[in-house]
Amino acid sequence: MEFRVYNHLDYREIIINLCKIRGISNKSLASSAHIHTSYFSRVMGGNADFSGDQLYLIGRDLSLDNEELQFFLMLGEHGRSGNVSHKNYVHSKIEAIQKEKLKIKNTSKYEFNEKLDSIRTQEFYTESTTAKILMLLTIKKYCDNPLLIAKRIFISENKLKRELEKLEKMQLIEIGNPKIIVIKPFVQLEPFSPMAQINDLNWRQESIFKISRRDENPTDYHFSATFSSNEEVKVKARDLFKEFVNDVQNFARDQKGAIDDVYHIGFDLYGV
Repeated sequence: MEFRVYNHLDYREIIINLCKIRGISNKSLASSAHIHTSYFSRVMGGNADFSGDQLYLIGRDLSLDNEELQFFLMLGEHGRSGNVSHKNYVHSKIEAIQKEKLKIKNTSKYEFNEKLDSIRTQEFYTESTTAKILMLLTIKKYCDNPLLIAKRIFISENKLKRELEKLEKMQLIEIGNPKIIVIKPFVQLEPFSPMAQINDLNWRQESIFKISRRDENPTDYHFSATFSSNEEVKVKARDLFKEFVNDVQNFARDQKGAIDDVYHIGFDLYGV
């Protein structure tokens, strides 16, 4: 399936996909756009936004044509906007372009709007199984033979079928025969979303289940620690972990070897 810029609502997804397709590293993009690699990682992690100038340089390096670049920059403008009226104005322009390019009908259940985003986020993050299946589908062997997923994550084939239908309904995948194509590899979850707490709880339960089975891989790592200190040290520890997560995301995206599995990192820091 040909990659289409207009299928995406977040410029980060376009960058991620085109980097993989064209073999461009984040480091190379950051250098061309005169962006420090640590800030580039912050933006790609959803913790900041690129400026219009930076997105222009990135889009140029990704070989977007003039119309694609215009759409790409518009997504950036929408993401940066803090004014509701302006955000809605840009939103309507994005929607018009998508309808023209993708021929989306007004009756489509999943048109680009804030209500859609809320519905899709809630459906996606209700249980961790949905996210696990989507992430596994980014690996070729599971795309080619989706039934392998049922055994991999201990669910029935009927449950897998329902989840795949849900992901297709949400326009995240396209179900072929037999291969599945991933259209969108993730659903953005903002820290203040009401689903954030549910997502955290779901993945903590997954970790408990993993530990209780006592069959972890020798390269797995589980660690818990309690320490006495002060708020300043706690905040420093939090910031160090955020930097670590950004580094992991960065070298995972720039990896050279074949992708053959899905992994999870969890972290909790709070006053007891």
